[in-house]
Amino acid sequence: MSGANMDKSITLPADEIFRNLENAKRFAIDIGGSLTKLAYYSTVQHKVAKVRSFDHTGKDADQALLYEISEQEEITARLHFIKFENTYIETCLDFIKDHLVNTDTKVIKATGGGAYKFKDLIEKKLGLKVDKEDEMTCLIKGCNFVLKNIPHEAFVYVKHADPEFRFQTTHPNIFPYLLVNIGSGVSIVKVETEDKFERIGGSSIGGGTFWGLGALLTKTKKFDELLQLAAKGQHTNVDMLVKDIYGGGYQILGLTGNLIASSFGKSSTVDKEFSKEDMAKSLLHMISNDIGQLACLYAKQHNLSQVYFGGFFIRGHPVTMHTITYSINFFSKGEVQALFLRHEGYLGAIGAFLKGAEEDNPNLYSWGENYAGSSGLMSTSPDVFPMQRSRSGTFSVSNLLHVAACRLVVVSRRCLLL
Repeated sequence: MSGANMDKSITLPADEIFRNLENAKRFAIDIGGSLTKLAYYSTVQHKVAKVRSFDHTGKDADQALLYEISEQEEITARLHFIKFENTYIETCLDFIKDHLVNTDTKVIKATGGGAYKFKDLIEKKLGLKVDKEDEMTCLIKGCNFVLKNIPHEAFVYVKHADPEFRFQTTHPNIFPYLLVNIGSGVSIVKVETEDKFERIGGSSIGGGTFWGLGALLTKTKKFDELLQLAAKGQHTNVDMLVKDIYGGGYQILGLTGNLIASSFGKSSTVDKEFSKEDMAKSLLHMISNDIGQLACLYAKQHNLSQVYFGGFFIRGHPVTMHTITYSINFFSKGEVQALFLRHEGYLGAIGAFLKGAEEDNPNLYSWGENYAGSSGLMSTSPDVFPMQRSRSGTFSVSNLLHVAACRLVVVSRRCLLL
């Protein structure tokens, strides 16, 4: 996957990012330490082609079938996901305010630490009441929802396999599992039922650490640019390997020669300048390995075999997913499975949105997904077949910021929001 196809910051024009904002009906916002995630649902008007066939009977049975094609306008509702750096929050709030013309909503559901920090700013800019929701509750609610209702939401990543992305089918019995949410820091949550969960651990070494140390090492201030540098780097130029110490593997302990013995270990012993790419790659490996090992230890301690990774640190980045997967497999001896989520960064925003939607009549909602520009995963979308869409009241789970090449596949899966 080339760096050009990786996740983007808010660099697109605002009118391209906030699509169909003028018809927005309900908002939810999740503000973390570095990024703001927004979910809003709005109506979309588009043309739909209808095909009607006429069968021949009798003596005309051998003739070609006749078709009648007509077009009609159709209005559907979509749940849009957008993310931007907190630096741009005032600019984005101003844009939202200027384009809210057909909404009668008076409340915006908010979660994350920024729901407290930016409460007054949001209320002043948008003229909406901020209804704060518990961050962990929204996170788990969103995760449970996508795992149960969005086909092929979770996947495992196997480097060099065919296919590399192995998508999981939805299953009503998803419990228990471990959720490792990697934002600026890391939260590790044991989830036993819809309503029973516990934050059992965490770490201050997370996405913010990669971003901050990466900025100091490379003078690169953008998170996505750091990922692009890492994709081009060679960590073995910076890291000290087992073979650098022993001249090969340490077979008695089961350590291969290519295993990292010391992250950045060569930087103090080799008299040379290291490239930005190599340092970024080494840093990404260090953070990802640490998170993978920590997740594995908690999973083993609580007898859990399924570990889902959320948060915007991963962003569908192959190096990150491979390193975390390798770390989990290595330390668990294959007993724990690392799974990633296509809507990894929006779990809290989805949960907050659902909290608001529950205040409406749940029977009004059904859920499907539009794969045109969908999800944070910037790779091939799940290989699913088009199914007939429900005729009315369908939300298309669409992440309109991410515009990588994805198939236009509409999955109709009716799911009452309970």
